[in-house]
Amino acid sequence: MMAKFVLTMIICVIFSASAEVSQARVELRLDQQNNRADVFTDNIFFTSYRWDERFMRPVLLPVKTASGAFVTRGFPHETRDGETINHPHQVGSSFSYGSVNGVDFWNASRFRSAEEMKHMGRILHRRIISRKNGKTSAELVTSSDWIGPDGKLHLTETTKYTFRSANGIRSVDRETTLTANKENVVFGDSKEGMFAVHVARELQQENQFPVKITSSAGVISEAADGRGLSGKYFNSLGLNGDKVWGTRAKWAAVSGTLGNEKVTVAVFDHPSNLNFPSYGMVRGYGLLALNPFGQKAYDPALTAASYVLEPGKSIRFRHRLLVSNAGTDRIENAYQEFVK
Repeated sequence: MMAKFVLTMIICVIFSASAEVSQARVELRLDQQNNRADVFTDNIFFTSYRWDERFMRPVLLPVKTASGAFVTRGFPHETRDGETINHPHQVGSSFSYGSVNGVDFWNASRFRSAEEMKHMGRILHRRIISRKNGKTSAELVTSSDWIGPDGKLHLTETTKYTFRSANGIRSVDRETTLTANKENVVFGDSKEGMFAVHVARELQQENQFPVKITSSAGVISEAADGRGLSGKYFNSLGLNGDKVWGTRAKWAAVSGTLGNEKVTVAVFDHPSNLNFPSYGMVRGYGLLALNPFGQKAYDPALTAASYVLEPGKSIRFRHRLLVSNAGTDRIENAYQEFVK
């Protein structure tokens, strides 16, 4: 009787766990062999957290809309027809900076020369601390190290990703905690950083030509006009186009068309972040980035900024990447929900 009771309990637990998994609306599927954790919403692919060392840092790649359109450029790792080949260090969505104790973590790329890489660092994924699926969101907590070109550890990073999807709107909340190692860590004045996403070519501004593009087979050619480009860049200050770059705003966004789908992609800065609101490193070639440390790099009339993180001390940043099929007038409402 006891054996039957134990067996019954085991079966109940198994069915209960299976039911919980089947009901989970947002799910993380770990693929250690390929250095990735894939995110699905109702069994539809959303994005992948990837830590292949080719990327020089952990990235989210690709990011897709609810209908399956590519939000992020695949080049140089998952090249698709018609993609630009500029700025190969800007991969998917990531978090890095151009001046950490004089080391450039932003521009590192496998396309750099050995001489260039002498001044550049890598952000190495160390482990997945935890992961959790749920009906409305999934969470992934990771640990990484910021390593200089000489192998020196500058920062340890703990990041919590929260993935959500509802009514055609997808979002990734990123909570990043940076902790200094055994020495002061100085964040210098650089325009290169920090929370960023490089979007697909269709979301570039119409004036982005001529430019080198590639086929999925790697054949390089030149696009002589702006056909297929639909990106309209704007921010919370009401600025548009090239005027967005180098301004301090709560959020920055691009709206355009992917195939037949109207899409808005935005990056949100949280009021609790250092030096809020951040400067927008926003470029019509497809870059949305928020930079809390740069200053003189954006306005030569200002003094150079510098922030020192003492040994063992930490600093936390909160950001959101939003992919929406709603109108551009809804971005501020979405931002207020993020703040809450």
